[in-house]
Amino acid sequence: MLDRSRSWLNWALPVVTVGVVLLAWQFVTAGGMVSATQFPTMTDTMAALGHEISTGRVWPAIGATLIGWLIGMVITIVLGVVIGTALAYNDFAQRSAAPVIEIFKAIPAIAILPLVILIAGSTLPMKVFLVCFAAFWPFLIQVIYGVRSMDPIVLDTARALGVRGVRRFLQISVPSASPYLVTGMRIASAQALILCIVAEIVGGAAGIGRNILLAENTGVVAYPTMYAYIMVAGILGVALTGGFFLLEKRVMHWHESQRNIRESNKVGAT
Repeated sequence: MLDRSRSWLNWALPVVTVGVVLLAWQFVTAGGMVSATQFPTMTDTMAALGHEISTGRVWPAIGATLIGWLIGMVITIVLGVVIGTALAYNDFAQRSAAPVIEIFKAIPAIAILPLVILIAGSTLPMKVFLVCFAAFWPFLIQVIYGVRSMDPIVLDTARALGVRGVRRFLQISVPSASPYLVTGMRIASAQALILCIVAEIVGGAAGIGRNILLAENTGVVAYPTMYAYIMVAGILGVALTGGFFLLEKRVMHWHESQRNIRESNKVGAT
């Protein structure tokens, strides 16, 4: 009985919180505390969102944003795992690359946006490059830490059994570093979505960001539509982050970290 009550609260509390925030939004805007020309009411924004959904204009925008995000994430993960593992196994290479990683990690991706637009234009490659530039460095660092944190006994056992090369990479390195990899993917996912939408707003590439920009340029009458697309961006971000949490829970069910979470939940339920 207690388990059911706890499960119900886990689902109900976020829903109630969102409802309270929406009601507060409506109260503040409809009551005139904030100018409607700057911040439309919640009901107007929801009506605009419903109109965009019913007319089908929102789906191509979401699709364009997700395509840029997905391509950028795939490139980031593949390159990050390969390069990060190589650096983790070679101390000299890691020390040599560390200053480069720190410098590029400190450069805001938005700072190179004008140069990328000049070279690639308002295109999908422009968006993908910015996504990779923003997401690659934090993910690479997670991969390096994950591989270097492996138990030395596991490595010695692998060497003794003659497990080397690609086989060691797939059977030893990746599973052992998987908690760091999943965390890095979650961080990279958020970075990738942010840069995707920023590239669309500033660079004019197709997607949610460009629809936000077009609604803003239309004038006050389209502000509810602009805020509707901002909400779409937020919902998409929550969905992607939640998806990675579920992926971590399902794929990492065997790992000690997930076992500890399950045990703590059982203790809390009792």
